[in-house]
Amino acid sequence: MRAIVREGPVGRKELASATGVTFTTITKTVTELIELGALTEAAPLTPRGAGRPVVPLDVPDKQRLVVGAHLHPESTSCGAFTLRGERIAWRTAPASGRDQHERIEEAARLIDDVVTEAGAAAVLGVGVTTPWAEVHHAQPPPLVADVDRDELRDRLRERLRLPVRVEPNVRALALEHYWWDGAGDDVLTVLVGRSIRVAQLRGGELVGDGPDAGGLVSHLVVPGSEYPCDCGQIGCVKATCTDDALLRRAVEAGLLPAGALQRDLYPDEDTEPLRQLRTARAQDLGRVIPLIISLVAPAETTIHGRLGTPEEISTCVDAIRVRHRELVGRDASVRYYESRSFNWAHASAALALDRYLASPLEHETDRASRQTG
Repeated sequence: MRAIVREGPVGRKELASATGVTFTTITKTVTELIELGALTEAAPLTPRGAGRPVVPLDVPDKQRLVVGAHLHPESTSCGAFTLRGERIAWRTAPASGRDQHERIEEAARLIDDVVTEAGAAAVLGVGVTTPWAEVHHAQPPPLVADVDRDELRDRLRERLRLPVRVEPNVRALALEHYWWDGAGDDVLTVLVGRSIRVAQLRGGELVGDGPDAGGLVSHLVVPGSEYPCDCGQIGCVKATCTDDALLRRAVEAGLLPAGALQRDLYPDEDTEPLRQLRTARAQDLGRVIPLIISLVAPAETTIHGRLGTPEEISTCVDAIRVRHRELVGRDASVRYYESRSFNWAHASAALALDRYLASPLEHETDRASRQTG
């Protein structure tokens, strides 16, 4: 199933070759998956030479869907997608909940609406992310969107009667790239935002498991940084490189008013002092990210987050490459990921897809029992 989703329609022999599984086992398993409706057969391809026509195997188009949702501080977004990432249904609503319980309830209602619109019988599972800021000694103050993940997961499972996976947003990003963007199977993903998080795919599998495996590196020390952190150290990533730290410095310098938001760091009418602040942050990232890369040694590193202008992004990526070569004596494959069509609900749905593909037969059996129960 993983090979078919990643590589497109393939015949049984090609599937046996790609997976290393015997043709007999492939034939037996494929027959079971077709009977369950998890696989379909496309029109046979005419062979180039002698032999039987190849019958490509593929995942169903709209009979199997995954749902993704994201709780942003200002809104909730949710979408239903095919197993190849094509959007089938989509809804978004302003955040109106005044506390965590109300926010979870409004998110549950929105997700329920999308599941109903897409067809509950087709939905295999739900993936959910939130901004996932790190709150340490109440600094910065938690947002309503920073809901308790266990309460969120339990409420959604109770309401939807579907498998629900709640994970840090960086892990959703890593899976989205792997399943739907054709990324390699050994990639380190670094997300720069209200916190700095990392996720690694090795051999096509996420390293670590569960919501606590979000790769929070907030208290790794940035070489040369003198910013004090509320944990007691000097120069932590949290106090030096996060959007919250950048915003705090901008307000303290009088560049932004008290009460400004992270998005105000990137105004349409930019100013030179803000650009200098962002460039300094880009250089700080360029000093600390190579330390992470040198520890996990990925084949490729992808940087995400709103870092500023193209020049500021280049400053960050170039600094990472230079510092990595100084540390380990070889070049690092690093790129900044930018997609104008990106949305968090799409990435969140990849969590549900990954969970399904880990045990498709079990999911299909559970799905059948829900429909008859």
